[in-house]
Amino acid sequence: MTELASVVRLLSEGAPLDDATIRAALQADPEAADEFIELTRRVTGLRARGAELRALTSSMRDLLSTADAELLLQRIVDRAHDLIEVDVAYLSVYSPEHDELYVRAVTGTTSPRFLEMVVPAGVGVASLAVRTQHPQWVEDYLELESVPHDDVIDEIVREEQLRSLLGAPLVVNGTVLGVLFAASREPHVFRPEEISLLAAFASQAALVLHQAQLLKEATDATATAAERQQQVEWAASVHVELTRLVAYGHGADEVVGVLADALGRAVTFVDEQGAVISGGPTVPNLDPEIRAAIALGAESGRSAIIAHGDYELVAPVIAAPARPGALLVARSDVPVTEMERRTIERSAIAAALTLLRRNAMLEAEDRVRGELAVELIESRTTRPGAVRRAAARGFAVDAPWVVAAIPCRGDERRRILGRLHHRSDWLAAPAPGGVTALVSAGSRSPDAVADQLRAEGGFDVGLIVATDANDLESAAAAARSLWKAAQLAQGLGIVSGTMDAALLAPYALLFDGDATRLAAFVEQTLQPVLDWDIRRDAALFDTLATLFDERWSLTAVARSQHTHLNTIKQRVARLKTLLGDDLDAPEARFRLELAVRIERARRAINQP
Repeated sequence: MTELASVVRLLSEGAPLDDATIRAALQADPEAADEFIELTRRVTGLRARGAELRALTSSMRDLLSTADAELLLQRIVDRAHDLIEVDVAYLSVYSPEHDELYVRAVTGTTSPRFLEMVVPAGVGVASLAVRTQHPQWVEDYLELESVPHDDVIDEIVREEQLRSLLGAPLVVNGTVLGVLFAASREPHVFRPEEISLLAAFASQAALVLHQAQLLKEATDATATAAERQQQVEWAASVHVELTRLVAYGHGADEVVGVLADALGRAVTFVDEQGAVISGGPTVPNLDPEIRAAIALGAESGRSAIIAHGDYELVAPVIAAPARPGALLVARSDVPVTEMERRTIERSAIAAALTLLRRNAMLEAEDRVRGELAVELIESRTTRPGAVRRAAARGFAVDAPWVVAAIPCRGDERRRILGRLHHRSDWLAAPAPGGVTALVSAGSRSPDAVADQLRAEGGFDVGLIVATDANDLESAAAAARSLWKAAQLAQGLGIVSGTMDAALLAPYALLFDGDATRLAAFVEQTLQPVLDWDIRRDAALFDTLATLFDERWSLTAVARSQHTHLNTIKQRVARLKTLLGDDLDAPEARFRLELAVRIERARRAINQP
């Protein structure tokens, strides 16, 4: 028993006992030696399991104290490396959508490409572990032929000089999260206790990792809900403010200002022509993509995202389907959110309401000013009262005015009137042949006023016949004779340019505005001379007009035209041949001079 007591004492002190030592101590009783050896092995195994359990428990505490997902993956790998005592440990995360594994954390590696490694579906030990959901191991991976290989992976494994691999899947409720690997650079036969230890640790790590994912999802959901609630409250506050603005009659400037402040970026409100209504110092450059977005938005009622350029979003402002405007939202470093996009679309509705109200007020004002213009122009009896109403509305009735006749067709007349009515300091009325405009001139000439009328009226404006007057009443009174001059001009073939009515006013009285008679008179009287000039590229008409100016003094005509006297004599002879007695008889000469003056007036008109 002395030998047995000695063995028990050594065992209790933790001294290493091999089989030979035990058999030598108990050589007198071989059966007892065998039993004691078995007992020793069990005790040693229990001690190892205890150490492993303590290591697993410590690892679990370490993992549970880690909140960051990326750091958690690295902690799992570091713990596995310490538990199994291998050269390399790494963790591949599994993507069920692509059926691939992505190396996300490593320890002990030297190759910079290891963290870039992607294991395709069905390749290597990792895919086998995923498919079976059980640990898989190999003594020498590069010699393994039972699973498919990938050239890139094999190249990285060679760079790292790895030979033996042990992979334990991270599984929770039948779902594979990834595979935890322990690897050695020397061929190694993994013992059952190593396999079970890594598998147990992988199971614990999977639970912790799953818990961390659930926590992150819950946290993200809470943050998303809070952010969503904040966005809803933000959108509601903007909507309330826009509603207040519209209800209390505020205009587009206030609506655009509120939206720009809420978004923290510039917003520009433009009309269908691209002109700025509010929010921008200059007219923006509306490229074809933006114009197409405005047109499409007028049909769908939805905003559009612009991929490139100064503006990120275009929201249609539909105050009238035929004339859609838009809110242009400037591009920023942070894209427009869906909630912001809906808020911008609601703001576009508020802007449309302000535009409708503005248009209604303008249309009412246009009607008032249009009726006032009609009273001024068409009726002599109502004119004094109309002048008084114009003065009450702020028009400078006693200052210089310009009255202009703009001949045009019916459809053009509506467009021109619509454009001129936007000018609150002008008066415009329809006329049988087009539009009559009354413009407070100040110090401007009729030509300057006509240029402004043409710019405001657009491409529909061709000919403008204008004259000035000392006051509004005189300008309105001149409108009837002005239109007679305009009719004469059209009869003479004048369809564009600017014409001073004074050029044709005397002839308008003689012919009572009958342009057909006037044109026929000029043609019958001067046609031989005009045809001669066209055929011979001559200047007989100019000589004839100068003869009347110089009272038929041939010397004065030669001096005026810088031409030799003999040449003038030859031209006069030619004129007598073409015109006959019209050069000598007083009545005929009067008619001839009248025709020359009319033709000269026609030629003097400034045509583009």
